[in-house]
Amino acid sequence: MKLFKFILLFSLGTCLVDSINAQVKPQPITNDTIILAQAYMNLYLTETFYDTLDRDRISKILAFEKDELGKIKNRSFISSNNTLYNFTQSIFYYLQTKRITQERKEFERNLLRRIKSIFEQSIEAYNNAEIEDFETFTKQKSALYEMISFDEGANNELKQEIWKLKNELNSKFNEDIYPDFKRIFNRSKRNNQFDFDSLTYFTKLYGMPLSMAILENESNFKFISFNSNHISPQYVADNRLELISRYMQLKSLAIKKTRSPRNFNTAILYQGYDDFMDRLQFEEDEFIKKELNPKVCALLLSQLESKYPREGEEKGLDEPIAFIGSPSTEKEPIYFFPNPAPLASASLIREDFKPELRTLNQVDLLLKSDLENAGFKNQLHYYYDLDGFALTTSLEKFNINGASLPSDKRFTKNIGGEGKFSYFEIFKSIFFDVESEYRMFAFIVASKAASMNNQVMTVNFAEDLIKNSYDSLPKVLKDRVLNNKTLSIFVYHFHQNDIGQVPELDLGGSLSVKDHLKNAGITEFVQ
Repeated sequence: MKLFKFILLFSLGTCLVDSINAQVKPQPITNDTIILAQAYMNLYLTETFYDTLDRDRISKILAFEKDELGKIKNRSFISSNNTLYNFTQSIFYYLQTKRITQERKEFERNLLRRIKSIFEQSIEAYNNAEIEDFETFTKQKSALYEMISFDEGANNELKQEIWKLKNELNSKFNEDIYPDFKRIFNRSKRNNQFDFDSLTYFTKLYGMPLSMAILENESNFKFISFNSNHISPQYVADNRLELISRYMQLKSLAIKKTRSPRNFNTAILYQGYDDFMDRLQFEEDEFIKKELNPKVCALLLSQLESKYPREGEEKGLDEPIAFIGSPSTEKEPIYFFPNPAPLASASLIREDFKPELRTLNQVDLLLKSDLENAGFKNQLHYYYDLDGFALTTSLEKFNINGASLPSDKRFTKNIGGEGKFSYFEIFKSIFFDVESEYRMFAFIVASKAASMNNQVMTVNFAEDLIKNSYDSLPKVLKDRVLNNKTLSIFVYHFHQNDIGQVPELDLGGSLSVKDHLKNAGITEFVQ
């Protein structure tokens, strides 16, 4: 680790010399810079490879980085490095929350509130980093950010992980207070007393706004604005809680012997009832289905109509109705495999391929069956290409000698840097074991052979292809008939010579397509 600190310090010094030569005012190198850069990389890698690390190691990393980050006390440094400092803090509190959540099997209320408190610090720190607000990775270039690979990919990954954990906690919070909602509901059913204060008390324990729009005679269908740049610290009451709350509000209005306000809008009331019924029809919870059965709902409607006669059409609604989550009008993107294809490590053309198979769907079933038998299940990606289709596998770690790798180490979403030497890759290689051989197969089925250009496939381009693909053969292609089919097979083999180097395409020709297919256990459809 001391060696890595020396390398990073030397590199920062080099970047600052470059800044001086460019007549840009240099920033001073401080120990805080080294601490923050290393803490970011350590925590980011822990987040990325969390499921492959043992729990003791994670605990030690978090304890160590807590002490390290605690050493950064200079307010001026923190302010001038606000984005990276807060982002690193966000990862730290995210990992703390995830560790506690995964180590416990039972969650009592005090523990859940403690978890929520820790996780709030992760959300707050992420929002304080203000990455999207200032377009951090598009408007400015930072030598430090490039060296430690603090980029848009890291930002998107953490943001997605925070949302994923937030949704998981949201479910736990709802489960915790659901018994209280059932108890309050049963009490209201017995004595016709509606304790709305208790309902809101329990949801406020976990930061869940609970709408009283029906009781307040307000429309529930107003536009709600979201700030996509920030993660909201609020949680959402699930459908069961909303149904109990909305039923109690409707029932309270229906049976309470009080005169309605002069400006009471019955159209909004029945809009609230209809929304309640829409929510109810999709709920599978046994308690809800039993207590809010069709007979109960029919009685509720009868009582509402008796006290609040309908006024014909929905007059009084001046504002347009806009449902959150309405279907998007955007068309599904069309993903193409590049034509001509990037230069491959090896290629093979099979003309007059499987003439007995007439439709592209039949060809796909054959290819998919053999590939899945070879361990590529859920690792296949589809594209339009020429007058047929292309199919690629995910990036796969492999041994040249043919020995198989464990399934949990075989496939990877990200294996390389940005096409340049990166100190993040050095640190990553020190921190984790890195395999040196990777490959991706591409199978193209069309009426003529696919061609290649002279531009070699890069790791980044391969990753982009995989991200921008279909999970299965597009429906419009399944019934397409090709009387003469040609199968083009390209193998993209990436080799990493040493730790810290960007994997590069192997063009040495030491392995043929047949060698790769045999190595991967793909034998059936190429016979």
